[in-house]
Amino acid sequence: MKKTLKIRKLLCMLCVCIIFIVSNSFIYEQINADEFSSALQSEDFEIIEDEDLLTDEELKDHGEVDEEETFTLDDVMKSDYSASAEDEDLPKDGEIGLDYFDVNDWKIVLINKQHSVPEDYEFTLGTIKTSKGSMKCDERIIPELQQMMQAAKEDGVTLVICSPYRDYERQIYLFNRKIKAYMKKQMSYLEAYRVTAQAVTVPGASEHQIGLALDIVTDTYQSLNEGFEDTDAGKWLAQHSYEYGFILRYPKGKEDITGISYEPWHFRYVGKAAAQYMYENDLTLEEFVADLQSK
Repeated sequence: MKKTLKIRKLLCMLCVCIIFIVSNSFIYEQINADEFSSALQSEDFEIIEDEDLLTDEELKDHGEVDEEETFTLDDVMKSDYSASAEDEDLPKDGEIGLDYFDVNDWKIVLINKQHSVPEDYEFTLGTIKTSKGSMKCDERIIPELQQMMQAAKEDGVTLVICSPYRDYERQIYLFNRKIKAYMKKQMSYLEAYRVTAQAVTVPGASEHQIGLALDIVTDTYQSLNEGFEDTDAGKWLAQHSYEYGFILRYPKGKEDITGISYEPWHFRYVGKAAAQYMYENDLTLEEFVADLQSK
């Protein structure tokens, strides 16, 4: 009789545990299991204990730009780097269809949470030496970047480059910093990871790591937040960046497709033809690549 009661108690406890686990499994939105598993197992993702606590405003936005890591047109144009733009002949009739593009073209490589940087991906960093230090990005995009910054200046707009190439370690640092800030706001690690991944790209899946992405601000507004869209620089870039091969990478209203919150300051080089096609058809890089793969 006593054994039967003990068994019943054990079964009841087991049922309670199962009910608790199942009911709580729906509290959080589902995230990529491989990413979260890797994050838990990687020593790189230990929370940084000596990092200053971010404010509520810094949690909402991306914070102020470090002036020591910003580069103006004068910095870029006075550098000793010289290169010519890759010859990209656009159709003479001005009409560009999907058949024009090669899905394997380096300019349109898709990097996101589902497509991490390929282990065999190769590129050459172009280094622009300035009085502040060195700015780095894929050397093939520098000529168009120079042209775009010069064209903006001629229209009375000042563009300032920040966060060009970032290596894997830097991306880990930024990701960890945001996680820690959210955990200081009483979030669990899982909650903090989920929210952080919507604002800071998961290390290994950032376009900054392949030198094709740039954060762009202006001399009078250097906060990485949605307010940048209302500046002259933000408006100019939204209207003209495609003419120089750059796209607004994370547009408003497409968050469910890109997996990243709206970032009016984040631009990605894809080449003039692809940028024009995506601009005219209101496509993200994810949608564009999907169309290419299905043609």
